[in-house]
Amino acid sequence: MIYSAKKITINFIIVSIIASVFSVLQFNCERSEKPEANRIIVGAVADVQTINPAFSFSILEGNLVELLFYKLIDNRWNAEKGLIEFIPMIAEKWEWNGDSSQVTFYLRNDAFWSDGKPITAEDVVFTFDVYSDPVVQSRFYGEFDILETGKDLHINSEKSFEIISPHVLKVKLKKDVVPTLLGLDVPLIPKHIWSKYDRKEIANAKENFEPVTGGAFKLVKWERESGIYLKADTSSFLFKPGSIEDLIIKVIPDYQSRITQLKKGEIDIVDGIKSEDAKELEEMDNLNIFSLGGREYDYIGWNHIDPLQFTANKKQLPNKLFSSPKVRKALTMSVNRKEILQSYIGKYGQIARGPVSPLFKVYYDSNLPLDEYNPEKARALLKEEGWFDQDNDGIIEKANTKFSFTLYTNSGNPRREYTATIIKNNLKSVGIEVKIELLETGAFIDRLLAREFDAWLSGWTIPIPANLNPYWNSDQEEGIFNFSSYSNSSVDSILKKLETKITEEKKAELYKILQSIFYKDEPVTFLFWVDNIIASNKKIENVEFTPLGYLAKAWKWKVL
Repeated sequence: MIYSAKKITINFIIVSIIASVFSVLQFNCERSEKPEANRIIVGAVADVQTINPAFSFSILEGNLVELLFYKLIDNRWNAEKGLIEFIPMIAEKWEWNGDSSQVTFYLRNDAFWSDGKPITAEDVVFTFDVYSDPVVQSRFYGEFDILETGKDLHINSEKSFEIISPHVLKVKLKKDVVPTLLGLDVPLIPKHIWSKYDRKEIANAKENFEPVTGGAFKLVKWERESGIYLKADTSSFLFKPGSIEDLIIKVIPDYQSRITQLKKGEIDIVDGIKSEDAKELEEMDNLNIFSLGGREYDYIGWNHIDPLQFTANKKQLPNKLFSSPKVRKALTMSVNRKEILQSYIGKYGQIARGPVSPLFKVYYDSNLPLDEYNPEKARALLKEEGWFDQDNDGIIEKANTKFSFTLYTNSGNPRREYTATIIKNNLKSVGIEVKIELLETGAFIDRLLAREFDAWLSGWTIPIPANLNPYWNSDQEEGIFNFSSYSNSSVDSILKKLETKITEEKKAELYKILQSIFYKDEPVTFLFWVDNIIASNKKIENVEFTPLGYLAKAWKWKVL
């Protein structure tokens, strides 16, 4: 999402400070050692900062609020097509008008907030108004392109919604947009609670930590930095006899402790398992291993502009080392991606062709050539660009500039540290000197945002649905994550077309054109897609881990 990075800092700081003020009931996860029927314990690396859907920026927060708050419509992942599909939730059904400019939703009359009040169309309209309010700066701000908004992106509720009755709502789409339900699948919030607050005070409210919810589960208690205890709402229309009754999110910051407790059966589900641990866990009789690919990739960033000039006076002058596409292509050919993949990641990843994920099967171009490791051809390309070893010191140079640079990455990430070492050794074989510098994650991100690096090793978790604009648009406000300062007018034009009223077929065509441009330009070195490995106790059935989240549809889980 384009706006998230700017909002996380502000809202998370506020939420973190406020959270420490509220005391919560004592929560002791140790009792989990005693098995209980219909209870599942999930190991989490960190606590959530809020249980307000408006500010649920992290993946765990997003998963959690979807268990506690119904949506107007729900979604599911179609793995065959690589697309999101929409299914009923609060809206039992919907009908489009003749020209698909309006859609009428028919809401259930058996959905209630946790304080007993019914969920109505008033709550739906209020939710969208709050989420699009620039004063609130919710995680959904700026995402309602299909609705009529002002210049500040605040939804014009009068033009966009018509409440026919408490359980019938008409939604009017903006003129000339593709008819879609995308953006309408957000968690609902109770109007009778949040309308009492000035919008500026929503981020500070106690209901962020003691919420009135309305979903498949109710919040029983939340002990900061320890655990979150949920109980199934047996009166919910989503509840089915035999489904799990208790779900505990247990905070275990130490990775090895999570693995140990998983092996002992003290917790039932862990995600983010390292590939080197997966083989042992696969051999355990009590565990199932799931591998979800296509959400995260690592890459080497090459700055196309001179970072010193940019940070000093915002001038965008060509980088002496990395401004040439031919040089960047040579760099990619110089890195043995297959060696890194086979020796460290194994079967839990694949070499990346570009930034379009293989998850999106209708967009992904599997026929795109893959640059193999070829140091001989890389040396030839570098020589064509005027880079060769003039003084026989083992380092190539051009116009008295040595091809030498520092590769930055974040510390505490063994995969990236290993990868950086391979990159250094590989590039040395083509006459390029690389020094590695590890930075604390916060410092690394700060300097990356400031565009201070010539080269860096990092990664992205890609959004669903696909959205390349914030990563590759040459405009600094639109392309806030375009740290390479990559600029291609054709790419900008295509990214703009992807946001207009076009068919899925045309969209797929444009994505494939983009991939061919990226292949030619080599804006960065795309390394590999890394799977999210999840371990689940075999006692749980009906689990359906998808790219949309490992807690998705947890109300369907059962304990054998």
